[in-house]
Amino acid sequence: MKLPSSLFVFFILSAFFLNSSAWARNDWPKCPEKGTYVDVYVESSMGNLRYRNGFNSAQLSRMRGSVGRRLGPNWTPTGLTLAENRYELKTATKIYDLGRGRYCAVLTQANLFLGFKDIDVYVSNKYPQGSCEYDSILNHENTHVSIFRDTLYKHSSGIERSIRQKAPKIGPVYLRSANAAANKIQKLLDAKIRPLFARMERDLNRRNSRLDTKKNYRYEQSMCANW
Repeated sequence: MKLPSSLFVFFILSAFFLNSSAWARNDWPKCPEKGTYVDVYVESSMGNLRYRNGFNSAQLSRMRGSVGRRLGPNWTPTGLTLAENRYELKTATKIYDLGRGRYCAVLTQANLFLGFKDIDVYVSNKYPQGSCEYDSILNHENTHVSIFRDTLYKHSSGIERSIRQKAPKIGPVYLRSANAAANKIQKLLDAKIRPLFARMERDLNRRNSRLDTKKNYRYEQSMCANW
């Protein structure tokens, strides 16, 4: 089992900004909108499941990277599940020119993608399909697939609920650059949502680690004779 680094899609420009409570103290005109009406679209994907059995154990070992090394140097992978856990947040904003090089931005739309593009399950070509060993490996890897999908299902509704609650509270943002104001909106929303995604990843890693133990592997291998 391997869980590669997450893919975060967002663009941020750092700049000094005024939040909605500071504009008056700095003698800025008030933003015409509060940004409380935001269209939120959330998409989640359980991943396209693909099975592969054209690789030997040495190739699987190279693909797994550092995952599994805690089992010891003599552990040879017979199966592997690879899934790219994706998080993509895109935002749209409305910018108002307040005059004298001053701008405010409000969030108008947030698009969030969570989940997996592909889930690839590998079984070593040492074991023919239909053999006890092949079935044992496949059952183990399918358990990893269930963990990936169950954990996404468990967390996705809470993440969606959170972005729908938090998005209308992000703006307005006041800045002396229209582009920087739009990017600041993106950064503020991301800071609210990304920790929830990180929590889901930690849960994934914990659940997968409980499956990949020496004790569990020994038990599974005891069920077949031709390893």
